[in-house]
Amino acid sequence: MLITTCRSCGARFRVTPQQLNMKQGQVRCGSCQAVFNGFEALERHPDDATNPKQPLEQLEDIQPLEDPPQDAPASQPAPLPEDPAQPVSEPEIPQPRQQRLLRPDLMIPPPPKRDPPARAWLFGVALMLVVLAAESLFAYRGPLAQRYPVTRPWIESACARAGCGVPWSRDEQMLRLEDSELLEVPGRPQEIALGARIRNLATVAQEYPHLELTLTDLTGQAAIRRVLRPTDYLGRPVSGAEVMAPGSDVAVQLRLETPRTKATGYELLLFYP
Repeated sequence: MLITTCRSCGARFRVTPQQLNMKQGQVRCGSCQAVFNGFEALERHPDDATNPKQPLEQLEDIQPLEDPPQDAPASQPAPLPEDPAQPVSEPEIPQPRQQRLLRPDLMIPPPPKRDPPARAWLFGVALMLVVLAAESLFAYRGPLAQRYPVTRPWIESACARAGCGVPWSRDEQMLRLEDSELLEVPGRPQEIALGARIRNLATVAQEYPHLELTLTDLTGQAAIRRVLRPTDYLGRPVSGAEVMAPGSDVAVQLRLETPRTKATGYELLLFYP
């Protein structure tokens, strides 16, 4: 008689060589449901041997493991039989894959750490921003002073140190000539009198414009052309601070000598040089 013992709970079972050879000795314990190898604890006893601590009926509660059904999916384990003592195959445990060692010379080095920017670089960037702001202020000093009149004294003070000036608006499209006339001076046939009125239609102050006077002869051709500066038609020197206020006008009264030409017509234009 062959008897095998469960390694987990110590239960003893009676087996036959045919039962053990079916699954290379793999059987299931009917008491604790553990799977063990029946060959490892196999004992041979006479047919009339009995164990006083264990009843003989318990030695009959073991069966060999059965193969799983052929139509069962490979991914699902075969269902266990209802008999708790039926031996089953032990599930295969996947072996860990052996990790390949990389050669040190083929490994990609980590990216280098970036050092924080140096103080000299930050100082250079700040200096460039200051220079750029100063250049922009110099280029747009005139429109900036026109748009924000309260800033003109500060800008003029800064420009005085730098040797520059702050220009006023120079939009000739916002100037209009009104009441212009050209008359001969009584008793002086070689002199003419020019009268006109210049109006500033802009909402900002503008510089005094220049005048271009063209005298024509009997054929309508230009006989004399002359450019009149603000000092000429105002009769006094004009400083850079003197301008035409918004909506204001200025009267032009000027006498010109024409000893060689008999003017029959004229043309008067406003412009900024």
